[in-house]
Amino acid sequence: MAEVVEVNVKDIEIANNAVKLAQEMVKRGYQAKQIMPKVKKVLKKINLPFSAKDAYVAARIRLKARDKFGPLAEKLFFDESGYRYSTPSIIADYRAKRLKDYYVADVSCGAGMQLAFFGFRCKRAEGVEINKKRAFLAAMNIVSLNSNSTVYWGDAFKFETSAEVIFSDPARPESEKFRSFSTLQPNPINIMKKFEGKIFVFELPPQMPPERVTIKGEKEYTSLNFKLNRLALYTGNLSTCNVSAISLPSCERVTDLDERAKLEKGELKDLIAEVDRTVVHSNLLENLVGKLGLDAKIVYMDGRRTLLSVNELKNSAFLRYYRVLSIAKSFSECKEKLKEVGAKKVTLRFEIPPDKYWSVRKELEKELNGEKRVDLFKINEKFVICSKL
Repeated sequence: MAEVVEVNVKDIEIANNAVKLAQEMVKRGYQAKQIMPKVKKVLKKINLPFSAKDAYVAARIRLKARDKFGPLAEKLFFDESGYRYSTPSIIADYRAKRLKDYYVADVSCGAGMQLAFFGFRCKRAEGVEINKKRAFLAAMNIVSLNSNSTVYWGDAFKFETSAEVIFSDPARPESEKFRSFSTLQPNPINIMKKFEGKIFVFELPPQMPPERVTIKGEKEYTSLNFKLNRLALYTGNLSTCNVSAISLPSCERVTDLDERAKLEKGELKDLIAEVDRTVVHSNLLENLVGKLGLDAKIVYMDGRRTLLSVNELKNSAFLRYYRVLSIAKSFSECKEKLKEVGAKKVTLRFEIPPDKYWSVRKELEKELNGEKRVDLFKINEKFVICSKL
């Protein structure tokens, strides 16, 4: 059986005051051993399993969470693991909008961010979490955000629900060579057996290509600000195609049902388009080109970056356009060409070891006195200097 986790507004106010105090002390340079005794006094009357250490951790997370959650970050309570795997607010809201007509049960709700947005958008929302402390954090976030959701502490496989849609964002190892269903907890196959007859939505590791997702349904890859961020699998009535890609915040979408355009290799021209890796990873590049009616040739492709030579600009959140300013055959020639085009700052857009990035960039920039910010690609062993359009 699962137990309802109840949290009252007064306890949230106390917890929030404790976290804010810890935040201010962290900003002023105090160490944990100096912060926690003062925070402990604030938490003296709280009726939640929320300690001074929990408040300190939550405070440090809030200081870095604004990029992920915007202004909501100042209301949230996380532990490190809950924060690492939590869904960014833009994606959580988009996902909730897709499920807005349904009663949804999140059977691995973690710290509750996605559940909170289900509560904002859906007919009804409830979540269950097996980790007791995280279940309380989820309930705290639900109350803090004033979401119309219910949190339960318990085992998903002993949880009973009348929900129409079962949502699960299973935990996964921090790193493994190949992502697979077998290492996900709770395992999606077992969730489908437990809640047989329901509609399912699973968040899966985005590194999984479409062919490795063996459950039938729509595999939707999500790009957030031009970076692959999420993979969701929708079954039943929620499935609209086999594979799709969505770009957020624009909500531009491409699917395997869009007309494909055959792409061939070509020569570098004056305009190039960098393709969002999300589209390439989901095998939808030809569908995107076909949908846009883009006259394009492939000039470079590796595991991280795909560049197209194009004759015109077609508006798309999945493409970033650049004008070629100059081409150099060697590093030394590249330095001279950068001076000729009036460069000042150079962003490297080719494969380079992270520990060498800044040393190479400084070497390129050290004698530049122009005004332009340029992007430097490496295509077929040539340095291609570009300006972003």
